[in-house]
Amino acid sequence: MVPNSVLLIDDEPIVLDVLRIALEKKAFAVITANRVTDAVKALDSQRFGALLVDKNLPDGSGLDVIRAARSRQPFCACMMMTGYPNVTSILEALRLGAVDYLEKPFPQMSLVQEKIRAAIESQRILQERESLIFKLQELQKAGNGVFERDTEVAMLQQALELAQEEKQYLASKHQVEVAEAHERLTSIKNRHLHAIQAMRAASASLANLLEGHKLPPETERDVREARRLLSSTIDETNHTPAPGSLPPVV
Repeated sequence: MVPNSVLLIDDEPIVLDVLRIALEKKAFAVITANRVTDAVKALDSQRFGALLVDKNLPDGSGLDVIRAARSRQPFCACMMMTGYPNVTSILEALRLGAVDYLEKPFPQMSLVQEKIRAAIESQRILQERESLIFKLQELQKAGNGVFERDTEVAMLQQALELAQEEKQYLASKHQVEVAEAHERLTSIKNRHLHAIQAMRAASASLANLLEGHKLPPETERDVREARRLLSSTIDETNHTPAPGSLPPVV
């Protein structure tokens, strides 16, 4: 499970104090650092649900912290902040896997709190989907025909890719051209619907497997657990705002 903890990195003590107090009020566990080296040590010593890092640090760039986080903790949501934004650094942060880019000073601290909460929740869904896909793949290898079509697992993998694309869209909606953003959004919306259909088909396949085959107890337990995870993922997907309902590009 992705933890409800946040790593804050900034070389300004007042910024760290304000952010720490605001996040602790929302029940986040907060660790602070003021250098790249300290942030990497923290990433090596414990897991985080999100990190918020300043672009410019005394011993390097916030991009260095994001690189370290992506290699060490793939389900840690990375967010960058700076008082001097530029297109190059924004695009580089997104390319490395950052989910958002915040400008200082923050207009509303409640917005920062909500962005971090949403980012951690999104990572939890991603982790559960990846766990589900892994379990389905293992069942496919060991079940001698658990799935009639190999494409079902591949289609479920698209659901994981879809969530990543949705995050990229939300993070970059203010930096891309209007036409390009809406073209991407249309593609994401179509894949969103396709992924839901694929997950429902996989759920039906698991149900048929349980009803029509005498499975070894261990395999049956794994199949039931995979179906439970799949049902949970479908329910979460149905309660996630459809990509078509995202705010317009401005």
